[in-house]
Amino acid sequence: MAFGITDSTIEEIKARVDLADLISSYGVVVKSAGSSKKACCPFHGEKTPSFNINERKGFYHCFGCGESGDAIKFVMKMDGLTFIEAVKKLASQCGVEIKEKEDPLAGQRRRLYSLMAELAAFYHRCLLKTKEASAAREYLASRALDGEVAESWTIGYAMNGVAAILKWAEKYGYTAKELEDAGVIKAPNRPGDQGYHRFGGRLMFSIRDKQGRVVAFSGRQLVASKNSGKYVNSPETAIFKKSNVLFGFDRAAGNIAKDAHHEAIVCEGQIDTIRLHLSGFPVAVASQGTAFTEEHVAMLKKVADQVTLVFDDDAAGHKATIRTAGLFLAAEMPVRVVSLPGGEDPDSFLRKHPASDFRSLLNCAESIMSFQCRAERAKEERPDSVDAIARITRAVLATIVQSKNAIQRASMLGEAARLLKLPETALQEELKKVSAETSAHLQSRRTASPASAALSEIEESEFPEEYDPEVDFEGEVQGAGEAAEKKVSEVIPPSPKELAFCEFLMANEYDGQLEGMIGEFLPSKVFSHPFVSAFVDAWRNEVAKGSDVMGDFADALDPEARAWFDAILLGAGKSQSSSMDATDILQNFVRVLWSEALKRRRGELPATGDESADIERMRISMDLKRLARVKWHDVKDLVRTYIKGGN
Repeated sequence: MAFGITDSTIEEIKARVDLADLISSYGVVVKSAGSSKKACCPFHGEKTPSFNINERKGFYHCFGCGESGDAIKFVMKMDGLTFIEAVKKLASQCGVEIKEKEDPLAGQRRRLYSLMAELAAFYHRCLLKTKEASAAREYLASRALDGEVAESWTIGYAMNGVAAILKWAEKYGYTAKELEDAGVIKAPNRPGDQGYHRFGGRLMFSIRDKQGRVVAFSGRQLVASKNSGKYVNSPETAIFKKSNVLFGFDRAAGNIAKDAHHEAIVCEGQIDTIRLHLSGFPVAVASQGTAFTEEHVAMLKKVADQVTLVFDDDAAGHKATIRTAGLFLAAEMPVRVVSLPGGEDPDSFLRKHPASDFRSLLNCAESIMSFQCRAERAKEERPDSVDAIARITRAVLATIVQSKNAIQRASMLGEAARLLKLPETALQEELKKVSAETSAHLQSRRTASPASAALSEIEESEFPEEYDPEVDFEGEVQGAGEAAEKKVSEVIPPSPKELAFCEFLMANEYDGQLEGMIGEFLPSKVFSHPFVSAFVDAWRNEVAKGSDVMGDFADALDPEARAWFDAILLGAGKSQSSSMDATDILQNFVRVLWSEALKRRRGELPATGDESADIERMRISMDLKRLARVKWHDVKDLVRTYIKGGN
């Protein structure tokens, strides 16, 4: 029995499913062979059928690769579903009712699924029929994404303002509160407040979960604006978690499982993914509004044996490629990289060139070691100098050390030695050091209030009513509270809270919306550590310029500061998934960092007995409590008062 589904129910599902028909529905050609049936195995490439199907027993077995199982396992493997998800899918197909344990949130989720499906259809109708969407239609036509393509992928347009969507909701029986729970609008919360449509004026892409249900949206800017990002994505909701969703996975999973090499293509965006599917590469996926995470890797590993990364051929794309490759290596999956010529992305390349040209590039994809050695050397003015070789070698070893497979490590190390023209024995010695440093760092993070734990505490607390900002988060290292009360020198590491903020920024690179909020509410004086202040300035610079400013910033650091930077990269490379939207997380960081700054300010005041100091001390204490309790619009007013007053 699993999660309230009885064994008898599962057996009834198996009994009703015609295994041969099920397998045929995935495009597998099934032929009779005596009392059983045969096919070419969908799990490995073969020309002579060795995949046997025993319908009487409801069982399949491949004598070529050893894959075997029943109908449920077949659906799990082909669609990348969990056991429960596969059971539910088969139950709906064969008409078996599943009675599960009562879930108090099940009704809310069903309501959200229904709302999102109908809303996707509404956005699509707006795209086709409204005058306001003419620019969106022109844009899609220019990218050859109109007509049947837009319909198939449920591309739409979101009308400006909240009036149209509220009218739609009223007509279909949904409330403003439900639209807000879905992350679509911010409902009015006080007199005179009109609320706003998160996606107003944007081209809309429907985001689907593994089962093909619409769970979120991504809105693309049609008119450039410095005040908002190119893309706005749904916040996380009761049915949407970024780390559990890959754009295109619902279509790609079965194709990856049937691919001769079980290879997935990972690219950067929705349009690239759609173009690859349309061009005969239906194994493409993309992450949804976040860096790739361990959860994303786990999803792909259910159906894929290896991956090819196709990211932008610029500094930011190189960094993302290396970071993402590390996650796949940690999962013991081989990684290859395609670099498109002339700064092209998959969409632009495939609109100019035949699919066969892209296939040739896939066939010639380079290893991650080849890619990284080339990318690291390109960053150096004198790549053959001693200091440059040291930097390149350390960067490459930092990638190799992430692999948990000894054979994979040895292969990459040998390749790196050949490419860098260094003795393999020397690299082996350096790899031992890097491995030891990594283990020590991870142990330190587990036992000394890691920065990522601080971020988790921020999310979990969500500043409840009883939260006292004058008390440090539980679990901080002993003495960290004292260090936060005085100006921290460059010798002392940044506080866990400030490191958590840096990790958050690295996990949200090039986010113009966050950059605007930081510029408004987090001036340099808020940060206690000069490294953090410089880090934030560099991050904001990178957003403004759209180039790899952070790479230059890291290269200029001394060894001590570089170790802090590498720790931030490591934290950001792990899953930064959250039940909160990035802007909501930033709002909480504003509260936390200003609380720390005000505590430092209070500690610098003269001793008790100075009347003006006593008044100021009391004011700060009251404001600390306000920071934890009031709503965001009141926090903004309070912070602006301190910024304007120069405190």
